[in-house]
Amino acid sequence: MFKYTIGDKTFIQKKLVMGQIDQLMTEVREIKFPARFTANEIKEALGDRLYTGLAIILVEEGKSPRREIEEIQKFANELYWAMDPETIIGVIEDFFDCNPIASISERLSGAMSKVTAKLGHGTRKPASSSPGETSPSETKSSGDIPPQNASPISIIAEGK
Repeated sequence: MFKYTIGDKTFIQKKLVMGQIDQLMTEVREIKFPARFTANEIKEALGDRLYTGLAIILVEEGKSPRREIEEIQKFANELYWAMDPETIIGVIEDFFDCNPIASISERLSGAMSKVTAKLGHGTRKPASSSPGETSPSETKSSGDIPPQNASPISIIAEGK
């Protein structure tokens, strides 16, 4: 958690909650960030949205991060007239300490891989206890091509 005195108030920055993430994502959705960037480059990329972003991530000490967009816009305007460049850069740098984006991204990728694997294995049909009838002329070999009406999931589940 980081503390900042801006004007005559104290604000905190800590790990974002989902509401803040959604609000922040709405603000930065259309912005193209370079692969590697500095705090100054982030400031330039965000432009006017920078202060809205700051208003989303900074919360007055003792208050809830839950705020409506009108309140955020009013706070963003106050920040524009109250924050010096060094504090802005410090808040941006601290943001990445509070919210390790790369780590979160890696964990989400891992979670999605697990879900995908479970969905693939969870779609198997239970094996029949007795085999279906086949005549010698219809017996398949291991190199046969599956019928065209077979779904990709059933082909994978059957190991073909």
